[in-house]
Formats: sequence, C-alpha cells, structure tokens
Amino acid sequence: MTRFLHILWLLLPLVSIGQTEFVINKGTDIRINQGCQVIFAEGGIQNEAGQFSNAGEVIVEGNILNSGLLAGGASSGIFRILNDIENNGQMQPGQSLFELYGDNQFLRGSQQLNFYDLTLIGGGVKYMLQNIETAGTLDLTDRELRATSNTVFHINATPATVLAVHDQGFVSADAGGGLSRATNSTQDYFFPVGSMQNNFKIRPVTITPNRAGATYKVRYAPGPTPNSIQRSSELYYVNPIFYHHMTRTNGDAPAAIGIFYEEVSDGKFETLAHQESSIWTENLGTIEGPLLGSGPELMSYKTPDWDFGSPEIALAAFAPEIFVPNVFSPNDDGANDIFKPRGTEPFDYEMRIYDRWGNCVFETKELAKGWDGTFKGVPMNSAVFVYYILSAGEVISKGNVTLLR
Repeated sequence: MTRFLHILWLLLPLVSIGQTEFVINKGTDIRINQGCQVIFAEGGIQNEAGQFSNAGEVIVEGNILNSGLLAGGASSGIFRILNDIENNGQMQPGQSLFELYGDNQFLRGSQQLNFYDLTLIGGGVKYMLQNIETAGTLDLTDRELRATSNTVFHINATPATVLAVHDQGFVSADAGGGLSRATNSTQDYFFPVGSMQNNFKIRPVTITPNRAGATYKVRYAPGPTPNSIQRSSELYYVNPIFYHHMTRTNGDAPAAIGIFYEEVSDGKFETLAHQESSIWTENLGTIEGPLLGSGPELMSYKTPDWDFGSPEIALAAFAPEIFVPNVFSPNDDGANDIFKPRGTEPFDYEMRIYDRWGNCVFETKELAKGWDGTFKGVPMNSAVFVYYILSAGEVISKGNVTLLR
C-alpha cells in the first residue's frame, strides 16, 4: 500500500495539469514507476531541469522538450510521442522504447538524441535535424526516417536489430548523412536506405564483414550518378539513376557488399562498379546475390571482398559485343538492305541517324528495327550519315555509315 500511495502522490499533479500546453519541470526528480501509465493529453513535457525518468508508459500528445535529464528505465519503459522531441540536455534511455506515432515529426536540439528501441509508426516522415543514436532496435516499419545531412548511429552490433518493410521503410540522407552500423560478427547487416527525390526508390544494402569489429556507413544517392559515362573498357553501362555511398568509419575489416535493385524499373545489370579517379571500374569478383521480398522482388549483386577504398558503388553491365556496319545498300536485292547494329541489346537502347545538315532522318528504340534508307517514305540519295547509339539518354557509340544506291 505504501508503494501505491507514493506513486499516486507523484502523478496526480501531473495528470491534473495535462490539458495545459506544457507540464514544466523546473528541477524536481519525477519518476514514473513500472506499471503506471501517464497521458499528457493535448500537451507536452518541458523538462527544464532535474530528472524525468520513466519505467512505465508515458503518452505525450504534444512535444517533449528536454534541457535536464530525460531517462528511461528497464524494458518496461515506453514513451509514445505524437509530436516532436527536442533535446538540449541529457538522454539516458536505459532499455526503454520510444515510439513515434504522429505525422511529420521532428527530432531536434543542441544535444544528440539517444534512444534504446526506436519504432516509427503513424504517418508522414520523421525528420532528423541532428544526429541520433539507437542502442537497441531500430524499427522503421513502413516510414521514412529523413536524416538530411545527419547520421543515424545504430550502435547495437547484433545483426537483426535494424528492421523495415523491404519496399516501404527506409533511411534517406543527403551528402554527409546516412545510416551507420557497428558490427561484431560475420553475418549480414541490413541497411534499408532509399530516397523520395529524383524518382522514389528504396534500394537496400547488405554488408557482411569478413571479421568482426568494424563500423560501416551507407547512404543511397538518388543521382545523377557522377561521371557515369566515364567507364573502363569492360563496362558498357553504369547505372545513371542512383548509386550508393559506402564507407568504413571504424576498424579495418573488409566485407562483402550487396546492393538490391528491381529489374523492371531499374534495368538489367551484371556487376557492381566503383570510381577510381572519376573512372568507373568493375568490382572484381562480383557475383549474383540473393533475392529480397516479394511484390516487388528485389534482385542483388554482391562483391565478396571489398576494402572500401572507393566510397561510390553503382550497378553496372559489361560491354556487349555489338557490331555496327559502316555501309549498306538499300536496293531491294535482299543483301545488306537494312542498316542496323547486331549483337547483344543494351537496356534503354536507342539509335538516331542524322544527315550532314543535322536533320534526324531515322530513330528507333528497338535493336531489331533498322533503317531502310528512306525519310518520310522517300528513298534518300547516296551519302554519308552519322549514327548515335544511346542508352538511358547517354551516347554510348557514334560513327558514320555510308548509304549506297
């Protein structure tokens, strides 16, 4: 009975003013014990000084503003927050769960926000205006955690502690930001990353350390891929739509890296590539990786032993063997009447042919469809024409072809 009365004495003043804009603590040691539930209806908590600790369940329908000490308890502690969290003091989350269940919530403050378990539900986007740390489980569910130029530091090195619906939940970041994960095993570590910018995509990454102890950071970059047309001879195509920025920020362990993609919307690929002095070069040893999810099913490619010497990694395809003739004779004799390349069709294939005045006389997006030497149905005279072969809007081959009558 004594314990029950003590909790009741502590909580009644808070509940009685829960309808105000803020419950303001100016230095009191406030403790919510296990088994208790406190609801701040329509209002928030402003912890100006002192300690606000929670081992029970606190539901905050306003904001949490902390300039003192905001503490969690054991695994029984739950903070359910409808609006924003601002930390200008200390956060000691214990083993508590912070659940963000509102729309378009903001995480801000002059001091880093530290969480144990962090779960995103509700609607909209969760915006980070500073770095955050998660020490238990980071569960994105189907939400976007928008890091901007900040970093999500997930310090729990257990592999299966970052969760997301494979085609819905993700961390998005600008240059300098991303998702960082500590590791302590040689298992797969999942990085659910993507972006709403430049054609919305979620393209996760896995990193499998060759030995334990390193920390890795990943950002999905929505493109355009830098210098994608500058590639070594073995590559025919480097994905211009997106790439990943992947770094090892602590330790020296190489790792297997895998990148997932959707063939229907992204294109067909055969390998991974990296930049060396602005030239894209194949990642040696890349193999086909596992599949992920369904509806859509994501495919992957995996480089088994990557040393993180280059941070930019992109999907790529090898140079196909395409032969482009330099002369044709459309005289209906059944021999060499049609001008067209022969060989392996690249993705997003397009060919354009121009006369010497720069007029486009023929174009097609089908490798099987060639030019018969006419323009608007009228046969053209013998002349030299210029052809361009493009893939994804980039010129990948250019040359001359002579039409003979």
